[in-house]
Amino acid sequence: MEVSQEDLIKIVEQASTLSERLGKCFIKNESQTNEKLFISRLEAWCQVVAQGNPEKFAKRLAWDGLDSKAVGNVLGSICLADSKQLPVWTETLRSALQTDWETVYADTFRCLDAEKPIPFQEVYLPFVYVARQKLIAQVGASWQLLSEEVHIRLERQLLLQLVSLCTESLQLEFSLFKALKQSAFTLLWGRGQDIGFNSNQQYQTFVKDLKTGKLLSFFQKYSVLARLVATAMDLWVEEKAEFLQRLASDLPTIQQNFEDTGQVVAIQLNLSDLHNRGRSVIALTFASGLKLIYKPRSLSLEAAYFNLLAWCNQHFVETLHATSLLPFKLVKVIDCKTYGWMEFVEHLPCADEAAAQRYYQRAGMLLCLLYVLQGNDCHQENLIASGEHPVLVDLETLLQPVAQEIDPKTEEVGGAQYEANQQFFDSVLRTGLLPRWEFGLRGKAEDISALGGVGEGNPVQMQKWQNINTDNMVLEYELGIMPAEANTPLLNDITLSPNDYVDELIDGFRQMYQFLREKRETLLATDSPLAALAHQKVRFLFRNTQVYADVLGKALNPKFLQHGVDRSIQLDVLSRAFLAGDRKPSIWSLLAVELQTLEQMDIPYFVADSSSNALCINPDLVVEGYFKEPSCERMISHLKRLSNADLAQQIAIIRGSFYSRIVRGITDATSTNLDLDATVPLTQAQLVQSAVEIAKELHARAIRAADGSVTWIGMGYLPKAERMQLQPLGYSLYDGVGGVALFLAGLAKITGDAKFRDLALSALQDLRKPLQDTDPNQERKFTKQIGIGGATGLGSIVYTLVRISQFLDEPQLLDIASRGASLITQESIASDRSFDTIAGSAGAILGLLSLYQASSDPAVLDRATALGYHLLINRTKSDSGFRAWATKMGKLATGFSHGAAGIAYALLRLYKTTQEIVFLEAAEEAIAYERSLFSPSTGNWQDVRENKPTMTSWCHGAPGIALARLGGLEILDTPEIRQEIAAAINTTQQFGLQNLDHLCCGNFGRMEVLLVSYSKLSHPELWNTVQKQAAWLVARAKQVGAFYLFPELPGDVYNPGFFQGTAGIGYELLRLAHPESLPSVLLWE
Repeated sequence: MEVSQEDLIKIVEQASTLSERLGKCFIKNESQTNEKLFISRLEAWCQVVAQGNPEKFAKRLAWDGLDSKAVGNVLGSICLADSKQLPVWTETLRSALQTDWETVYADTFRCLDAEKPIPFQEVYLPFVYVARQKLIAQVGASWQLLSEEVHIRLERQLLLQLVSLCTESLQLEFSLFKALKQSAFTLLWGRGQDIGFNSNQQYQTFVKDLKTGKLLSFFQKYSVLARLVATAMDLWVEEKAEFLQRLASDLPTIQQNFEDTGQVVAIQLNLSDLHNRGRSVIALTFASGLKLIYKPRSLSLEAAYFNLLAWCNQHFVETLHATSLLPFKLVKVIDCKTYGWMEFVEHLPCADEAAAQRYYQRAGMLLCLLYVLQGNDCHQENLIASGEHPVLVDLETLLQPVAQEIDPKTEEVGGAQYEANQQFFDSVLRTGLLPRWEFGLRGKAEDISALGGVGEGNPVQMQKWQNINTDNMVLEYELGIMPAEANTPLLNDITLSPNDYVDELIDGFRQMYQFLREKRETLLATDSPLAALAHQKVRFLFRNTQVYADVLGKALNPKFLQHGVDRSIQLDVLSRAFLAGDRKPSIWSLLAVELQTLEQMDIPYFVADSSSNALCINPDLVVEGYFKEPSCERMISHLKRLSNADLAQQIAIIRGSFYSRIVRGITDATSTNLDLDATVPLTQAQLVQSAVEIAKELHARAIRAADGSVTWIGMGYLPKAERMQLQPLGYSLYDGVGGVALFLAGLAKITGDAKFRDLALSALQDLRKPLQDTDPNQERKFTKQIGIGGATGLGSIVYTLVRISQFLDEPQLLDIASRGASLITQESIASDRSFDTIAGSAGAILGLLSLYQASSDPAVLDRATALGYHLLINRTKSDSGFRAWATKMGKLATGFSHGAAGIAYALLRLYKTTQEIVFLEAAEEAIAYERSLFSPSTGNWQDVRENKPTMTSWCHGAPGIALARLGGLEILDTPEIRQEIAAAINTTQQFGLQNLDHLCCGNFGRMEVLLVSYSKLSHPELWNTVQKQAAWLVARAKQVGAFYLFPELPGDVYNPGFFQGTAGIGYELLRLAHPESLPSVLLWE
């Protein structure tokens, strides 16, 4: 098809980016003014970067020297200032569109795979053909260094790259094409055209139309796509030509350092993200069998690293206390300054169990070395399990520098929270080797760490084309399993779980740590192998790579591919992170480089000098003092600080990280056979003393800051995933300092001991700071981060502060609670999709009601009422016809923590205060829904969550439902509810004691249910039961050395939190000693 200059001009003008329009190459088209278009784009831009906030958006524009008037000239219709000078990519596009299809098909169909068809695959062949011809013309004889099979692989790589760009838009046009055909058929014949399931008649017609002229029309409509396709072709040619020229010139060196080569007979492409104009890592296999890795960047850092490993291997035998240290595997490297060649490391199984143990010992050694070398981002793809050797194969994030805070809050520096976060940031966790839960796009918890993320992944939603290249072609989603990566250690084809080798890993870490301490003076000398790490070029990860990938993926939506300015607006979401502060950041200019890079589908790549504290964005743009200190100096300082105390802390963090991989947030436990008849109840004094012992341990384990604030490290609860994460405590009641302070305040009230009072107030010291911050941006950020829930969010903080103010007679805490309540805004209420007591609106209601009872502030009750109406309008009809709430995994859950029981209880409490009948009716309907799921045979309620067994605990099952009904009994008392309470209490008693003690899922939570039942229903036998149970559990804890917090873990695992830790157990012991003096926290009394 013929492509005129005018055709290309139209495409260039439509595809122009925002930055190009702001430059001198384009001018406003005065003949086509469209005020409506300008306004819609301006509003879209404001929404993308500032979430509709006009002040923030104005700030974003001002920092680039712009305002709405200036951008008004470029958001509408524009034209080229000089239409004779078109970009290079337009000639590539013209060549592809004008190429003869028959010639193309005969010469490039080989890159198609009949077993793996690709949507619209024929459409891309002219583009593959033109790119290949340009490449051959550039490289000449070097093309023959590759076998025919490798030629095909290269062509198919480009084909797949073009598919990733175009398929969504082509599918949209194909759907419109079919719809128009169907409409015409219906108009003529009065009915729709019958399309056979495997028919491809319409598909063939659609493709034929594209071949005979419609492809130009397609690219005129999707001009951004035309540009991306042509740019991808040009970058593919540029990158592959560079690779082949380097291979040709370096073959003698490769043969000298490795072995004979021969022709390249196999190749693996796209082994890394695309950086620096489409370049990525390549694995190649020669005819001789030699396998190499080509990296399009300097390998100087790799060479220095493996030289350090060689030095370690040599000196291991000389070390007094590390005679059992195992040698590291060394990898050959050829550094060619701007690129290099590296020995291929095979993924191999362990030979036997002894080899498996040695693998993990070496993994511990490697962890220690990376800890000292300031490594990070060592995820699954960066480590290869090669027999008994864990081998790090991507070293670009060694010596990772630490940036200055963009806009540090001076009041945060020096607090315990800041101190704990700094300790964590500087710990072994920073390496990325250890297990750590991350959240993907759909909120699913994933562990992508090099040592934790082994074996097949969890089932994930994956895209899959069905009925490819037929009239019924459609993109669907299905559950799929991600295959195991090469970081997975194997023995007899079975994945080795790191959970089984934690001791070996820690042993290796400890030995390597001692080795580095003993060799410290030698390593600090000027001639040590560490000297080679100075002035290294290291990659600086300004953002998580996945952030860039997500932004690029969203910007490929067809509606953003018609006009370049629309796509640029979507990419500018990256500016949002800069707008949190009021001052223009020193690295604002980095954003422009990010956006320019993303425009050509590259992942931004920034480099720092290990001996400088400056960030070099490009040769002309250097930000002095951006890093806190040069990363090489930071490494030296770290080496000097190695100590016994640090070693103990790092080992504790290592254990905790693996424990968090094992433990589930919500869990049941195994039964304990015991006879309570012989158990003697504890006296009041003994119960209180048991709580005091828990408080003493909290005192001993506290992290203290110079300003007097304290915090702890524990297992934080991730409610979205029902997982635990080792981390510094947050602020909440569930697993934060709020819950710990509540217990300490209760203990101070009962004992009168000032040291517990002081520790409780010290624990709240950091919590006051975000609540007293009047910056609206910080308010929104804090609210979004913590949520509004009654256990994990603002509702929990409000409740905690109210009760502590009463326990300690500290009325100023009520003022801070009111400040926390004010952060529960209409915006945060509307965004709540949890609804439940833990993280959602129901829990927020309970927290606010506690404040209203203490302050009688009508504004607080208004907020609680708004939350109630939010619950009413977000109900879902169940199969039984009753409405409830889709909470966990979209299910209409039962129970207290995430289900209908807890939400109904909150609504009953709200009705009691407001007397608005709609809340009572909604509670009654929710209870009726839950009643429909009661099983008389088990005396329990069905757990509708996927693959979840029926539980018998406060959070899920009969005990929590009993507590919810008991809590609302004075408001809603019916024979049916009395029957439910009786059944649930019977089930709770029958369940007895288990090997799990905490409040949420364990023994003390069930004991609280029995205690409340005794109090409200006057059942003296329940009082006797809980007193004996408490005595037995305290005796068991003394015998084994700790309360049982996690059934999957050793008994000595420490967790200070309230709902799943020792603070909650301590509080329940106080409740059992003085039930009239302390309220039921599990009821938010």
